Amino acid sequence: MRESTRIYRDLFDEAPKAVLSVGTDGRIRMANRRAQERLGYQLDGIARRPVLDLYADSPPGKGRAQELFLQFRAGVEIHTEAVEMLRADGIQFWANLSVRPIRDTRGQVVASCSLVDEFPESKGLKESSQSGLNGQSELSGNSKDAYRLVTLLKDFKIEQRYPDRLLITSRGRTSILRVEEIDWIEAGGNYVELHVGQKAHLLRETMNSIEARLDPRKFLRVHRSAIVNVERIKELQARYCGDYEVFLGDGTQLRLSRGYREKLQELIGGPP
Repeated sequence: MRESTRIYRDLFDEAPKAVLSVGTDGRIRMANRRAQERLGYQLDGIARRPVLDLYADSPPGKGRAQELFLQFRAGVEIHTEAVEMLRADGIQFWANLSVRPIRDTRGQVVASCSLVDEFPESKGLKESSQSGLNGQSELSGNSKDAYRLVTLLKDFKIEQRYPDRLLITSRGRTSILRVEEIDWIEAGGNYVELHVGQKAHLLRETMNSIEARLDPRKFLRVHRSAIVNVERIKELQARYCGDYEVFLGDGTQLRLSRGYREKLQELIGGPP
């Protein structure tokens, strides 16, 4: 092992804060000792685990984590975002999450360096849920204030806005395309192909980048090379190994990979 790599790993392991490294596939690559202790996992239990497993099943938990993950994959650095996390034993707690994208020599985002800074007074917000009168948590005054403050900050957070239009340049001319007109999007190297009815428009952008710009409630990644306008989905047909075929209203047939099934289920309100 190179000396610089050994020093980095030593600093990573001994850091006083919980530190994780997450890949662009959404799985945890590394976790230091503090992260393992705070989240209640052994190293072999946290490595390769989907990072969303570390968040509470709530809007400020998994909901916010999914939004931040898309931003990270698009190369956006994230500073002290309040999220609701989940230990291996089911205990929930609030933390500030900061994420710095790590890039390879070509400038592509390949992983994150994620810092989890627990709220000083958050411990016990959910741990004491079975104690106290009428099942209410016996929180200290400071803990209650911290919880109320987090709730207020969440309520007053400015909602992220997504573009209604995209600029398409072709042969020296620039046209305006309404996002709602897009049926589906296909990967093509450093370009994406926007399918609108019988036409297709090239946009110099990567799939990860365009995915981060579009409203995740309206556009869904169904495969590494395809994003679909949810309103265009007409039918789903089961294939093998948990995959599905997605049929659009115009007859277009796309593959739905297993890794994207859960998100589609959330959007349409039922199985596949």
